[in-house]
Amino acid sequence: MLPSPPDRALSSSRTVAILGGGVAGMSCALWLKHLAFWPVLIEPGMTLGGQLLCINRINRWILGIQGLTGPALAALYGRHIVDEAIEVHLGAKLVSIIVEDSGFRLYLREHEHHTASLFARALVIATGLRVNSSEILYSIPGALPLCESGLLTFFPLDHLEAMEALDGKRVAVIGGGDNAHFTVKDLASRTALTHLIIRSQSRAQSLVRQEVEALIRHGRVKEHADALVTSFCQGSNGITIGLTKNNFRTEHIEVDRIFARIGFTPNTECLNGLGPLTGLERNNDGYVQVDARKRASLPFVYAIGDVANPNQSSVVTAMADGAVAAMAIAKDVGV
Repeated sequence: MLPSPPDRALSSSRTVAILGGGVAGMSCALWLKHLAFWPVLIEPGMTLGGQLLCINRINRWILGIQGLTGPALAALYGRHIVDEAIEVHLGAKLVSIIVEDSGFRLYLREHEHHTASLFARALVIATGLRVNSSEILYSIPGALPLCESGLLTFFPLDHLEAMEALDGKRVAVIGGGDNAHFTVKDLASRTALTHLIIRSQSRAQSLVRQEVEALIRHGRVKEHADALVTSFCQGSNGITIGLTKNNFRTEHIEVDRIFARIGFTPNTECLNGLGPLTGLERNNDGYVQVDARKRASLPFVYAIGDVANPNQSSVVTAMADGAVAAMAIAKDVGV
């Protein structure tokens, strides 16, 4: 934890609690500091960075920063927070929030034993999202043993670690979005055949889709659209996947490895039971609803990054969200 302000009582009217230490949260904290607030980052993990910590691929989409992977970017941004002497609580879980006059009283549990409290004039939710994983497929016969054996995995870039072992293998990718198509592109250069299984139709960006269609034409990829996975069966010849098409025709394909790219879920379940945050308006998929200035449905509560922006997930949009929310707080609270 970084240093607290010399006199918390004097700074409490300028304190803003940020729930989540990913890119959006760090960006918001930096902007708030330079807008004369005292930001406090509350992160349940032991390292700042959020999903960047798991994306071991060079990010080519950030102007002025070249050649850095997700973990390297997380370290860079984390050092910036340290250099700015922004207060950070790592390994901290928010256990209770009480509405008080002119703000919120937060109670934190740190390292499972120590309990602390702080007063914040405003709250920023930057809890991010998580990958839809095994719970989505557990109901399908045969899925659980494959998950436990590591032959069926879910994180968007986990195939990169297994690329050499996949030379000449048969692989299936389940999903119809960008991540599924990017995974197919990566795998097609190494595998004997890559199957793309899509429950309905492709939802990928047009350019990415065109590249995969070229691989389909060249026989590197076989697509199964309008296909529902109904079973997995591991045998001596690999894994047999049972499919049912929308015309009720059944089909079976044999593969050696499966990568599921079945979407994301916002990390909003942590808000349940936290006093006023339980009643925040969310959309049908659970994302926090905000206005153009990142204001949520409760006064002086804001939401930024992936937890409120499901359609434009990137480092730069997360940074922008943090800045927009900080400026909204300055306007709402008063500089």
